Formats: sequence, C-alpha cells, structure tokens
Amino acid sequence: MSLSDRTILVTRPKDAAAEMVREIERRGGAAVVIPMITITPPASWKDCDDAIAGIRQYDAIVFASVNAVESFAGRARVLGVDPGSFEGIATMAVGEKTAEAIRKIGLTVALVPETSSGASLAAAMGLSCAGKRVLVPRGSLAREDLVSGLRETGAHVDAVTVYATETPQGLTAASIARRVLAGEFDIVTFASPSAAVHFANLFSPAELHELPECTKIAAIGPSTADAVRALGLSIDVVAREATAASLVQCIDEYYG
Repeated sequence: MSLSDRTILVTRPKDAAAEMVREIERRGGAAVVIPMITITPPASWKDCDDAIAGIRQYDAIVFASVNAVESFAGRARVLGVDPGSFEGIATMAVGEKTAEAIRKIGLTVALVPETSSGASLAAAMGLSCAGKRVLVPRGSLAREDLVSGLRETGAHVDAVTVYATETPQGLTAASIARRVLAGEFDIVTFASPSAAVHFANLFSPAELHELPECTKIAAIGPSTADAVRALGLSIDVVAREATAASLVQCIDEYYG
C-alpha cells in the first residue's frame, strides 16, 4: 500500500474527519487529526430567521457546504418550521456531498455543477437567474465567488450567515507549527478554504516560505486549492471529486 509509513495531517473538525481517517488507515497510512476550524452558531440569527419567515419570496436556495445545509435546517426546526416544507423552491448544491445533505432534510436537488465550486455553480445556474430572488445560507468566512457570480447573472441575492467558522479553543499554534516544520507530516490535507487560512496563520512569513520543504499539501477541491495558492503556498494534490474518499485516493496515487 503506497500510504504505508506516510503520516497525514487531517485538519477537519473531529466529527467530520472519520471518513478520511478510515480511508487513510485502510491504505496503510497514519492519520493525525488536528482541527483548524470549529463550527459555532452565528453572532445573530436575525437575518436567517427573517429569511425563513419569508421563504416563499425566494425562487431558489443555494447551498455551498454541508454545514450550511445542516445549520439552516436546524434553525428552521428551532423556529418550528419543517425544512421539507421548502419543497417547490429550486434548491441547488455546490457539490455531491452538499446535495446528499439537502436530500436528507427532505428536499429535491435541482442542480449540482460538474466542478465543485461556488463560481461553477453560479455559472451553471446562468442567466436563468436574472431577476430571480436567491437565498444563500452560508458560513461567516464563505468565499464571495458564489454570491458575486449569481449577482452578475442579474439575480437578487440575500446571503445570510448560518454558522461561524472559528479557530478551535486551546489550539497551540507554536506546537503545531513546530511539528509541521520538523517534517512530522508527509502531507497536510484541507477540506475548506477557512482551514487553510487558519493553518497559514500558525506560521510566520519566513516559516511559510519553508513549508514546501517540510510537507506536501492536498486540497479537497478547486476553491480550497485556490485559497491555498492565495496564501502563497503550492498545491501538490487536488481531489478529482470533492469527497474525502477521492482526496485520499488522489494522495494514494501521488505517492504510488
């Protein structure tokens, strides 16, 4: 197995890392989980609550992450609203994992783009959005490519924050940075742009410059890969599909 004797850093929250850890270990690798993000409620639910109360004014709901689906649906239930009652409003997903989460709350997915990114989803929706009202539930650090892409088509977009993305409490930056710079991890994996940003914040500019000599970097999709490059880092592996299984498969092929 080509991942034998490879140590892989998984930066996802622990409750979301299980599938990736299983895939790594199944291929003979060692997985170390150190979350770079934690998901918390937003500072205020007001915008989300207003959107749920007026949900029938929207022609479409667009989700860019599983967390957005689960947080939005959870808030609807808190307000006594069954998310399944939103059926009839066109619902879009940025990728297949997000689509699965949408189906779990009882909604039909109208569109999933071939490439898992906000820009690709906006492009796939195209000019059919012109003049339409679109709701985008999202995280506090969400990229603007989805919303800006939709607005360029002529859509009227309401983007509401349904969860906050923060650095986990107790994260010892110096300790993690030392381990990475010491070459403890063969490859670092990122499943979101915010995880990459928080990881980069652990290092000084000089240390970031050293990173390519210390470890490789793998990203789950093009948006995350773009975020890594924007930080001045190089990407060694990008998953063909935005799933944990695909990411580990591509890492396996890289070392194979």
